[in-house]
Amino acid sequence: MAKKDNRIKYNLLSGIVYQVVLIVLSFLLPRLYLENFGSEVNGVLSTIKQIFVYMFLLESGVGLATTQALYKPVAEKNYGKVSSIISATHSYYCKIGYLYAAIVLLIAIVYAFIVPTSIEPAVIFGIVVLTALPALFSYFVQAKYRILLEVDGRKYVITNSETVLQLLSNIGKILVLVLSNSLILIQLVYCILYLLQLAYVFIQAKRRYKWLDLKAKPDYEAVSQRKSVLVHQVSSMVFNNTDVLLLSFLTDFKVVSVYTIYNIFFSQVQTFITSIISGFSFALGQMFHTDREKFLKVYNVYETFYIMATFIIYTLMAVFLLPLIQIYTGGIDDANYTNVYLVILFVIMNLLANGKLPSNHVLEFSGKFEETRSHAIWEMVINIVVSVVAILKWGICGAIIGTIVALLYRGAMMIYYSNKKVLNRSVFNTYKLWIVNGAVFAVIMLIFFVDSFCGLSFLALLLKGITHTLWIVPLYVAVNFIFFRTSFKNLIALRRNRNEHS
Repeated sequence: MAKKDNRIKYNLLSGIVYQVVLIVLSFLLPRLYLENFGSEVNGVLSTIKQIFVYMFLLESGVGLATTQALYKPVAEKNYGKVSSIISATHSYYCKIGYLYAAIVLLIAIVYAFIVPTSIEPAVIFGIVVLTALPALFSYFVQAKYRILLEVDGRKYVITNSETVLQLLSNIGKILVLVLSNSLILIQLVYCILYLLQLAYVFIQAKRRYKWLDLKAKPDYEAVSQRKSVLVHQVSSMVFNNTDVLLLSFLTDFKVVSVYTIYNIFFSQVQTFITSIISGFSFALGQMFHTDREKFLKVYNVYETFYIMATFIIYTLMAVFLLPLIQIYTGGIDDANYTNVYLVILFVIMNLLANGKLPSNHVLEFSGKFEETRSHAIWEMVINIVVSVVAILKWGICGAIIGTIVALLYRGAMMIYYSNKKVLNRSVFNTYKLWIVNGAVFAVIMLIFFVDSFCGLSFLALLLKGITHTLWIVPLYVAVNFIFFRTSFKNLIALRRNRNEHS
């Protein structure tokens, strides 16, 4: 247990460092793109990036099915079973790699020579190919080892290497932008460094898991739910990425640029949240299969504090993000980046999306992918249909309205199924968490709206942010302590028990 605690600490620390580095660096490049190339080019590049996110759907079913299948044998140190599962995963990944290569060539041809843009066709073709190379290496060589490292609680190995990758690649991109404005060279720098990072993770995994036998008899049955898992992953991708593609078809690339600038802030926060959670989710996954009674106690604490923290984060974003975007996009006048309604819609969307993460983890740990497949399908249908209609009526805001409607359905189904069918308990406590924290959020929104601090300088905004955070956070903690005192007591008891056994 002490080793597992250390892995959690390493994962959390490396995740925090990585996110701090990523947040600092990732805001520099979009600004430089806007200054050097304008909103249209930024929109085109963002669209291509989103297409490649969709491409990862090819492996998503296999990856998550393998993760779920590995929790139990890894916890029990059943190396033979682990080797059989990884062997099956390796076989699937090789097939996916060939399919991926064919689709990449098709996308490169379509976007280079068919879709009209202001970028040279040869440049777009090169960008697409260079973007794809690291993923091809991952499919054929590294991806299976990455999954094993994560399930074994050693995600810090991956995260630390990604921190170095982000530092070097972003510095390299910025230097290229400043010196040459070459889009191809920018992507080449990232491609080379990304391949080196993947090679590092591969070498570390090979050294750590010398017992792993890729020639073991493949256990295809262990990852038999990959098709059902794929449906869930497709649904997740539709939620995360359809907005950009629909906006590119139904509006124009300048609107896409506005959306992506707002999404930069929210995606960084979302990535930070999931990075922290993934630091200890491996322990919850193993505990689910080995000690269900303890899992329920830990899960109750996790759900309470996670939802409270999520509301705190997005309350602060609702109050202070719009003036920050005004400062960030100052001087860029080829598109309107100030939109009050867009901020509040983004906040609601991300609250719903991130708030259902605990329930989603329960479904993943239990492997209930096939049973909940219909929920994912309906979420996709609702998202796409409502988004198309809403975009035609309300433009950029309509894209988010469609996603919010779909999330309301999927969140309700997830909460119901995880509580009633897996944990065998009432849904009341989860809904109570949402209602209580939602009420606090509504009160704060009545005091401040999203444009309350617009027009302030960055320093003045920072001081306002610190001042109001000092009472917003204690308010949430106090209200949650009143309504969910048991979770606070259980947290203290769990920490005391861990200290006694350390």
